[in-house]
Amino acid sequence: MPLHLETHEIRVFRTVYEESGFNKAAEKLFVTQSAVSQTIANLEHKLDTVLFHRKPLKLTEAGMRLLQYADTVLSEEETVLADLNNIKNGILSNLHLAMNSTVNELFGAKLIKQFCNEHPLTRLKISVMPSRQIISAVGSELWELGLGPFQQVMPDRFRTRPLFQETRHLVISNDRLDPSLTAEELLNQVPLIVSHLDDPDLRPTIDKLRDNFGTIWEVNDLSLRLELLNNGLGMTYLDDRLMQCHPELSHLGPFPFSTIPLTYGIYYRRDKLLSAGAHQFMAVCEEFFRDSDS
Repeated sequence: MPLHLETHEIRVFRTVYEESGFNKAAEKLFVTQSAVSQTIANLEHKLDTVLFHRKPLKLTEAGMRLLQYADTVLSEEETVLADLNNIKNGILSNLHLAMNSTVNELFGAKLIKQFCNEHPLTRLKISVMPSRQIISAVGSELWELGLGPFQQVMPDRFRTRPLFQETRHLVISNDRLDPSLTAEELLNQVPLIVSHLDDPDLRPTIDKLRDNFGTIWEVNDLSLRLELLNNGLGMTYLDDRLMQCHPELSHLGPFPFSTIPLTYGIYYRRDKLLSAGAHQFMAVCEEFFRDSDS
């Protein structure tokens, strides 16, 4: 039978961590110390792992991972309760959106400004994250809408709305180019820096490159990736529109894996009833990118 984590269990677990002890956690939760101890013991038994080192109280590796999950779930619970209260008090809609770093860098502020101008009472919750994490988060309903590149084959559970086409190129700093080295030698000597090592858009490319690169770095912040490139510390994949903003970078190739065609757009769960804010945002996006291309 599959395991299920109860909200009560993870709330007690996080409170023990935050209060650095069982007694203080019991006081905060208005229960007995024995009830807190029993909840943690039952949770560790259910998961078949130790979550806290005792004396002194400290999270184990498993406990640290569960804490990340607890923060996400309990934060979402707080957001839902706040959203319901806001709707009751007259706020018309909510928008829960996750976008990737390229969309954020190129269009994020302008797109959100246009949306807010048209829908000023909407409550926003927006996160910038790697594309793979967006797909996972939307699929698990932590976020309502995803905005970023589609996978080559999107999961059946998603509906998609394409917005624009883009090409991603393997690039390196002009200062790092060495005329005495062939491109293949550069591939062997310079680390590849990607947003996520399990990015489905790059997975075929990563498989081909692993034999050519001694090191592949995972850096999910776009600004840091670009700064590392400008300091000659690696190479990365960058979209055409971003390349126009960075003349200090040059394409590498041609290789079969030096360019990746992408379709950017919005996606959401097929079985999910979307909020008014989500429908409003999709309409704004279609207008925004139609005007951008004209």
